[in-house]
Amino acid sequence: MFLLDSVRVAVLGAGKIGSMLAIGFRDCGAGVIATARRPERIEQLRAMGLEATSDNVSAVERASIIVISVKPYQYPILAKQVGGHVAGKAVVSVMAGVPLRLLRATLPGAEVYRAMPNINAAVKKSVTGLVTPSDASFRELVVSLFRCVGSVYEIPEQLIDAWTAVAGSGPALIAELIDALILGALAVGIPRHVAYDAILETLVGTAEYLRSRPEHPAVLRDEVTTPGGTTIRALKTLEAKGMKAAIIDAVEKATIRARTLAREIEEELLELDNSA
Repeated sequence: MFLLDSVRVAVLGAGKIGSMLAIGFRDCGAGVIATARRPERIEQLRAMGLEATSDNVSAVERASIIVISVKPYQYPILAKQVGGHVAGKAVVSVMAGVPLRLLRATLPGAEVYRAMPNINAAVKKSVTGLVTPSDASFRELVVSLFRCVGSVYEIPEQLIDAWTAVAGSGPALIAELIDALILGALAVGIPRHVAYDAILETLVGTAEYLRSRPEHPAVLRDEVTTPGGTTIRALKTLEAKGMKAAIIDAVEKATIRARTLAREIEEELLELDNSA
């Protein structure tokens, strides 16, 4: 792994994901400065042991790596603030839907990347999709930074919106499944606290079992399913309710939404230019 103890990282917009990344980078030895708009959020970041400020320009000028973690709709104003201060630096956007071409146009002279981690960065188990420019000189450093919070998969940009839907939104979809299993357990008399722990352990164990055997998940399903047994009754119900179709549709809709964000941001940037 790249040595990070001499690296200075600015995380612009240290909300939930941004602060998780900042803590992960810091724990790997990087120097980190986080930014936020509200004074109370700055105090929260400082309570986490992070250096924090509301001055995005100052943070950018003091760093060689900039991670942009604001909401996509906030990007046009941020770009106006810092766009003249990023030349020669690496800028990694973890915003959904903002393409490299737009980042390059609004961050002149920067080496820009796109990354999509997920909330599991909080426990250093994120799966981050990383889009790397073809002429990257900061690539090894950027990969090392995001490995501080989990695994990194380098992917082409045409897949990043789908990655956002699957890996970025995936924890929320899985949480819904867990909640449904808990409610099912309650319906048949299992206490909530017992069901919650047991279902989480079942989820982790199933994932480890699947990882240990590079086979289709249907193989595990068939191993559990016996003729006339309980599992086939449950599976029949899921098929009747269209569970798989609903999940597939959810991923497709989330991907489409990620793709539409770029158009909205470009329109906002145009409005800002026209009003200047």
